[in-house]
Amino acid sequence: MESGCKRPFKAKVFSGLGEGEFYVSIYSRGFRVKLGITPYPGTLNARLVDEDVDEFNKCLNSVDGVKIDPPPIPNAKLAPVVVYPAHLNGYPVWIVRPMITVYKRDVVELIADVRLRDLLGLSDGSIIEIYLRNE
Repeated sequence: MESGCKRPFKAKVFSGLGEGEFYVSIYSRGFRVKLGITPYPGTLNARLVDEDVDEFNKCLNSVDGVKIDPPPIPNAKLAPVVVYPAHLNGYPVWIVRPMITVYKRDVVELIADVRLRDLLGLSDGSIIEIYLRNE
């Protein structure tokens, strides 16, 4: 990973569409098998500060992601997600990048084995620091 990728990327926490619990639950088995965690059923959503968006995405592309295929559900339009290891305020998390999403590349969706809002005392508007990690 490039040295510029080892810095913190700042983002502001916001409430998402309320669909994270549903999708994390659907992909939960894949997360357990491939990541070794049972994720909290939901995502923490954050919007990168404008000056970090391009560099964050460039750096994310330099990290090896883990592809999680969706389970076979008849008549469901699901696609794989790619997850990337990171740290949020010092806690190990995974950045989730669905191949089908309504969000632009300035939004970061995070999963962990705990509810991150509770663990880190976060609320909408909280500023967080995301560090990419190479595993």
